[in-house]
Amino acid sequence: MRLRAAALLAVLALAACASGGGVERVLTADDQYARAMERFEKGDYIDAISDFQTFTYNYPQDSRVVDARWLMARAYLESDDLATAAQEFLNFVRDFPREGRAGEALFQAGAAYQRMSLRPELDQRDTERAINVFDRLLREYPASTFAGDARERRRQLRDKLAEKSYLNARFYFDGEAYEAAETYLTDLISTFPDTAWVAPAYALLARSYCAWGRTDRAVEMVRVLTERFSDTAAARDVAGEVAPACRGSAGGSAAAE
Repeated sequence: MRLRAAALLAVLALAACASGGGVERVLTADDQYARAMERFEKGDYIDAISDFQTFTYNYPQDSRVVDARWLMARAYLESDDLATAAQEFLNFVRDFPREGRAGEALFQAGAAYQRMSLRPELDQRDTERAINVFDRLLREYPASTFAGDARERRRQLRDKLAEKSYLNARFYFDGEAYEAAETYLTDLISTFPDTAWVAPAYALLARSYCAWGRTDRAVEMVRVLTERFSDTAAARDVAGEVAPACRGSAGGSAAAE
């Protein structure tokens, strides 16, 4: 946002100079665009942003406005102003939904949010934003060449959200707040069934129920692990983590909810 503010101030300063007889004149569309491109190609992204914004402001009907908007978003990205870059790419899709780069613009917005995504134990709003943008790409531009990459990134991000739920549950388990741990773990299993954290969630549920004195439920969770996740570390380790009375017989319990 800091870069955008500086660029807008430059646009206003240029207009003031032009109207007040200042030294700097208003460039023609060709000259303004050429200067913006030159600065962009040299990696002078802050000045390039300013020039592209001036171009789109002064010549909104020019056919190169689409390219100027695209390059402006890329310049924000190259400047590591990720939040503004994401918004500019989303604005590009909003204004040019049928343009050939619209799918890529959504991908770049999602990737920018992903780069801002914090460690699982911290705030995950940017993770959720990235997932929402990748979902939109897969829904609105399923034939995009970026769809496969978006799908894999979405999987990784959902795994991170599942890990956060698991860490929250582990915090409550360690504090012997087993009901709160159960809430997080059952939500994890329901919301993120396709992630790598489902088996650990069942294992921690088994330990929680056992410590909680709900032996039947502990036995049920052990059975689920044995039958559905037998090749996971969680299933292999649960025998040593759950008291014998809570392991029971894998064949005698009802199916897990």
